[in-house]
Amino acid sequence: MNLSVFLKHQWLNFWRARNANKSLVIQIILGVFYLLIFLEIALLGIALPFILKEKLPNTNPISIYTSYLIYYFLIGLLARFQLQELPSLSIQPYLSQNIQRKYMLRFLNARSLFHYINFLPLFVFIPFIIVVVAPIYGTVSALCFFIALFSLVFHNHFLNMYIKRKTINNAGFFFAVLVFIAALKGLDYLKLLSFEKASSSLFIAILNYPILCLIPIALAIFIFIVNNQYLKSHLYIEELVSENKKKESKNFTFLNRLGDIGEMIALDLKLIFRNKRPKSLVVLSAVLLLYGFLFYPKYLATGNFSMLFFFALLITGIFISNYGQFLFAWQSSHFDGMMTYNTNMHQYIKAKFSLFLTVCSLQFLIASFYGLMSWRLLPIQLAAYLYSVGVNSFVTIYVSTFNYRYLDLRKSASMNFQGIGAMQWFQSLIITFGPALVFYLLDHFAGFWYAILGVSLPGLAGLIFHESIINWLVTQFKIRKHKILEGFRER
Repeated sequence: MNLSVFLKHQWLNFWRARNANKSLVIQIILGVFYLLIFLEIALLGIALPFILKEKLPNTNPISIYTSYLIYYFLIGLLARFQLQELPSLSIQPYLSQNIQRKYMLRFLNARSLFHYINFLPLFVFIPFIIVVVAPIYGTVSALCFFIALFSLVFHNHFLNMYIKRKTINNAGFFFAVLVFIAALKGLDYLKLLSFEKASSSLFIAILNYPILCLIPIALAIFIFIVNNQYLKSHLYIEELVSENKKKESKNFTFLNRLGDIGEMIALDLKLIFRNKRPKSLVVLSAVLLLYGFLFYPKYLATGNFSMLFFFALLITGIFISNYGQFLFAWQSSHFDGMMTYNTNMHQYIKAKFSLFLTVCSLQFLIASFYGLMSWRLLPIQLAAYLYSVGVNSFVTIYVSTFNYRYLDLRKSASMNFQGIGAMQWFQSLIITFGPALVFYLLDHFAGFWYAILGVSLPGLAGLIFHESIINWLVTQFKIRKHKILEGFRER
């Protein structure tokens, strides 16, 4: 059974799927989206040497470019861990057939390569190499330099596949690499060790001695063999589908004192930690806490409080938007069963609100350390926190009553638009840009403290009258209950 047969089966599987037309539309939209991104990156690659020459006239653009390549590949590995999924599920139907393993391995390896993250470097490297590197070092050196860089891309690809299979998507690896990158940059900043200079020296050496491109090629071949051997020895259904493995439950016994609401919160926490998609959203929410280091200094320097509020809103309330938009859909696979029991919907929705409040409060406390940059960040973050829990949480719960789409929890959240409709896009725009616009108008026409009060008071009112708002949300759920149930049955 050759590779073309596997690919043909994948093609037929796509077109025979129940929602093939919807999937095709989504794929076309994503294709246009990726194309625009690739074109923008290609233009950046062409313009980069001119930008560097203008901003840093007395420096060598190749030296600067190569000094950051080490961070590019480390961040690329980090991005792959979040964005790139294992193609293991596609091989399951063949495991019980009389098919040699080498053919299935070829299919898995070939299919994994067809990912936009593997083609993105073409638009990063090629323009810069053609415009800058080739005229200085010649065609042969430029070609070997490109081969070396692309070999490292494939090294990252198969290293990511191997690590994900070994760690079963353990978030610990993600944070370990994140800390490692921060440590490298910190050592560079403190001038204790210069990894940027080391990176520049290594890659410029390849330009001076093109034969050194064999080293990255050897690294890519080595990790490919290691990944292939591991996959070959674990090519079994119970090994490939980690989601079906028995997992040890976390009991969260401290929530028992809250009664039924505590039990419901505990069920939500178990769902988050057991499944890939909600876990990915939690990781993303944690990573966004670092946004303050990127944007706060810039807008503090310019005194742009509206942009500071916008990013404070993201930092303190991103969990509400990410997790809350699928409020009922998280249980879509067993929602019919839930509705056959005497489920108290007031307590159910209140448990969701309590989860939002708890996570948002934790994010706010962690983000409070940004107050060391400037005291003005503290009232801005407090206003963003109050608006998130007192207004955005209820808006999100209300919008979720219009979400009738089934959700597959096994898939990663990255570039996954399953379960997202027009209402979800509209809700995301409303809860982020809406309050930011109100803050801007009040800050511009009335003043800073009026803007703080203008977004804080609705949040406080929402917290004070949360019981009445929850009762109204229960009524809204009951109006659309049967549409939700019918939608969740569509797989």
